[in-house]
Amino acid sequence: MDSYLRCVFILVLLTPLMHLGSSDLRGSHCYIKESKNWREADQHCRTHYSGLLTVRDAEHEATHSGDGWVGLRRTDGVWTWAGGQPLGVLHWENDDEPKDDKHCAQWKSGGLISEDCTNGKKFYCADQNLVLISEEKTWEEALQHCRDLPLSRGMCHDLATLETHDDHVFAKGEAKTAATDEVWTGLRYLRSRWFWVGDGDKAIRHELPACPDQNNLCGAMSGSSLDVRPRNCTEKKNFFCQRRACGYSGGGSG
Repeated sequence: MDSYLRCVFILVLLTPLMHLGSSDLRGSHCYIKESKNWREADQHCRTHYSGLLTVRDAEHEATHSGDGWVGLRRTDGVWTWAGGQPLGVLHWENDDEPKDDKHCAQWKSGGLISEDCTNGKKFYCADQNLVLISEEKTWEEALQHCRDLPLSRGMCHDLATLETHDDHVFAKGEAKTAATDEVWTGLRYLRSRWFWVGDGDKAIRHELPACPDQNNLCGAMSGSSLDVRPRNCTEKKNFFCQRRACGYSGGGSG
């Protein structure tokens, strides 16, 4: 494919979702008042939401709605969140926690407590808008994958736009759990400018080369930096899909 046809192909590929409404990457969480064991709760959240909640900071602690399962479980002696993140700095409710014979965690107002995973509990589902896809794809394959995801409560998907400083911080934390060193975002260089494929007019928060190497026209980030850096679009990486309000009719495959 010559360079002109290639440019036309990319323009057609990027056109459908160029003007979507923005959405908070963190999203929200839901407190489910049904009683399920940890595995059943995990499956319910994966089916209807993003998964069991990862309690990251005091912001989440301040919105505690009641006691219930979260996505923390001990596997091979190590406590990790369902998305693969380490426990972090959150505290257990009591000094004698976690118990050696209990391998799942319940969130209480005073902190976390360990529980038998087979017990029935209410639970928290995460409803976040940023989704890390662990498949390895080129940038264009990743873009198509996101856009082919089924509609989620009337929301479409696209490669992620990192609009604010908080977006970059949140995405950096999520990228640490990726199977590849870097993760594709929706940043692209075409026709002499850098832009976000889902929000062409959104500001880019850091400097990028005005005339990048023609082999490095797509943006990826790692779990060690807030910056999105130019990379070869044909490299295969994990990628971020973002759920957001549909900006056109008929999007998605569901």
